[in-house]
Amino acid sequence: MIEEFFENREIFITGGSGTVGKALLDKLLRSCNVGRIYLLLRPKKYATHSERLRQMKEHLIFRRLMSEKPNEFDQKVTIIPGDVEQPQLGITPDYMEKLKNVSIVIHSAATVRFDEPLRQAIKLNVGGTYEVLKLAEKFENLQAIMHVSTLYSNPYLEYIEPKVYPAPMDWKFCLDLCQRNDINDDMLDILTRKLIIGFPNTYSFTKNLTESMVNDFRHKLPLAIYRPSIVIQALEEPEPGFPTGFVGAMGMFIAYAAGILKGVPTTPNIRLDVSPQDLVTKHLLYYTMKATKSYENNERPKDIPIFHTASSSHSDVTIIKYIELIKEYKICEDVAFEKNFLIPDAVVTENRLYYKVVFFLKQFLPSLLLDGILQMMGQKPQLLKVQRKLFSTLDVLKPFMFNNFDCSGTSCFDEMYKKLHGTDFNIDVMKYYNNRFVHAGFIRDMMFKSREILLKEDPETIPRSRIILKIKIALYRLMQLYLVYKIYDRVIMPNIPEWEWNAESANNTMAFNSSFMQMCSSK
Repeated sequence: MIEEFFENREIFITGGSGTVGKALLDKLLRSCNVGRIYLLLRPKKYATHSERLRQMKEHLIFRRLMSEKPNEFDQKVTIIPGDVEQPQLGITPDYMEKLKNVSIVIHSAATVRFDEPLRQAIKLNVGGTYEVLKLAEKFENLQAIMHVSTLYSNPYLEYIEPKVYPAPMDWKFCLDLCQRNDINDDMLDILTRKLIIGFPNTYSFTKNLTESMVNDFRHKLPLAIYRPSIVIQALEEPEPGFPTGFVGAMGMFIAYAAGILKGVPTTPNIRLDVSPQDLVTKHLLYYTMKATKSYENNERPKDIPIFHTASSSHSDVTIIKYIELIKEYKICEDVAFEKNFLIPDAVVTENRLYYKVVFFLKQFLPSLLLDGILQMMGQKPQLLKVQRKLFSTLDVLKPFMFNNFDCSGTSCFDEMYKKLHGTDFNIDVMKYYNNRFVHAGFIRDMMFKSREILLKEDPETIPRSRIILKIKIALYRLMQLYLVYKIYDRVIMPNIPEWEWNAESANNTMAFNSSFMQMCSSK
C-alpha cells in the first residue's frame, strides 16, 4: 500500500541528518522503490558533497540497508546543499532544476533544544519553515507537504485535539522581531520571558507559531501537520532498540544505567508518552499518503489535516513504572555498561528540595571527587560537565515531569492496523504496548543498542562489565553494613545501659503505683 504510493516518486526531505530524517530515509530506501530522494544538508567548509554523502551513509542506522541493498543509497539519494536560515534555503538555480519533479516534501528540520535562545529558535523553526513553503510554491508537481511538529506545541492544554489552536502572537511579527538589528540579544532575552508566557520553553513556543504559519498557507499549498510525542528508540527496525541519541528521555535512561543519574523529580502518576522511532516513520509515511489523497483533484479540505502519534491510548506506563521495570528485570545488571560510574539506582521524588539534596550528595559530590582524581592523573575531567547538563535538562523538562498531556491517541490507529497488517509497514507491535514483560524487552534492547551505538562499547565486553558491576554492588552493600555497624557501635551501644536503667526505673515506679493503689482501695 505505502510501497505502491511512494514508488518512483521524487521526495524532498529537510532535516535529513536529524533523528526523524535519518529514520525516514532508511525506511524509504529499504521498503519503497522511490525514484529519487533529495536531502537538504548544510554545506561544510572542509567536506565536498561526495564526502558528506559518504559520511551520511556510514551512520549505523543504515547498517541494515547496506547489507540488504548496498547500492540503493548511492543510486537514489542526492544531496542538496542549503541552509534553512537562508532565503530559498540557499539553494542555487542548478540544484533548483534538479527539484522540478518533486511531488512530496517532508519538512523535519528544526532545533529541538528546549533552551535555544528565542532569536535562533524563531529563525530555525519559524523562518526555516517559511522558506520551505515559499520554495515549495515553485514545485509544479507538488502533491503534499508534511510538516513535522510536536504533540507539545500547545503545552498549556490538558487535552490536545488534532486541530490548530490560536497562536499567542502573530508569527509575522515574531519573525520580523528576530530579524531586526535594533534589538540586541539581551533585550530579546528580556522579551522572551514575556512572550512565552504559558510555554515552558522556546521550542514549544516556536513550534506553536510555526503551526499557525503553516495553517495560513493551507489555501495555497497541500499541507498537513504531524505531531509525534517524545521520540525514543526503535522497537523493531532497522534494529530492535536502535537509539535516537543522548537527548531527552533516551539520555535519562542512559544516565540512569551508567549510575550518573541518582534523582528524578516527578510525581507518581506522570506517564511517559513516547513514540518509538520506527513507528513514527511508518505513521509519518502513512499520514503523508492520506494527506495527499485529501488534496486530490484540486480539492481542499475545510481544515488542515493534522495527525498525532502518542502512546497515551495504548499504554499507562509511568516514569516510575519504567524505573521499576528496570529494577524488577535487572536490566542494568544484564546489560552492564563499561562506562559505569556508580551502581544504577535513582530516587524518584516530587519534593524539589529533597531532589536537590540527592543531586548534591549523590551526583555532584561523587562527580567532583572523580574529576579531581582525573585531573591529578593528567586526564580531562568529564563528569561535572555531564551533571550540569543533566540538572539543567531536568529543570527545563520540569513542566513535562509534573503534568500529563492527553490526546485522542494515535490518529487513524484502527485503520492503519488493519490496512498495514502483513506489510513491511505493519504496526502489530502496538497490540502489546501495555504488556509489562514486553516493555521490559523494549528497555533491554534500548540499553543494549545504546551501549553499542552511543557509548561505542563492544558487546563482547558485557560479561566482564557484569562482573565489575557485581563487585561494585557488593562493595556498596559492605559499605552500607559498615555504616550501620558504626552507628550501632558509636550511638546505640553507649546508650544501652542508660536505656536499661530508665526501663528498670520505670518498672519500679509502675510497681510502686500499683501497690499504693491497692492499699488505698483496701482502706
